[in-house]
Amino acid sequence: MKFKYAMLDAVKTLASDAFIKRIKEEDDTMLKHLTILKEINKYGFITNNSQTGNKIVKDSYEIKQRAYISGFMLDSTAQHFIKNMGLNTDKGAIYIPICDTIPSNLDIPLTITKINGQIQTDTHMSSALPFSVWDSYRKQLHINKNEKIVFIFCWDFKWCRNASGTSGLFTDVLKILKSIQ
Repeated sequence: MKFKYAMLDAVKTLASDAFIKRIKEEDDTMLKHLTILKEINKYGFITNNSQTGNKIVKDSYEIKQRAYISGFMLDSTAQHFIKNMGLNTDKGAIYIPICDTIPSNLDIPLTITKINGQIQTDTHMSSALPFSVWDSYRKQLHINKNEKIVFIFCWDFKWCRNASGTSGLFTDVLKILKSIQ
């Protein structure tokens, strides 16, 4: 489907009972962020994945997250978006190219766990996508092949900052999207 219809479909999906049920099972803290995620999709960033910047401390371990969001934008929107994110926020926003091979040692760490003083990376984002993953994401979001879209990845450099807070990643992404409309 055309990008503008895929945006509407993404917003509808985020509000669906099936999606909400899945989120409750995976990470129920994400529920309080659904309103802003729907707005982000409505303003031209069709998201396929996100994380909110939680910190979880238990007796024997600590988990820290960086907030992140990824998905598709029209090429023309992405040009303005990346520039404005870089100039007007303290967050990162990059275009993720599509290629054949991806060196995993160049990934961006997003979730770390500290157990008994040892730190391990649990979640990370590649600086490139294989063609098969690109096609899978695009098909999953029902975006036509002929749409001039790019894959964008945004992340907060600060660990454990609430993505929907006043200086959070989701808040800044939405603010930039609204400013370039």
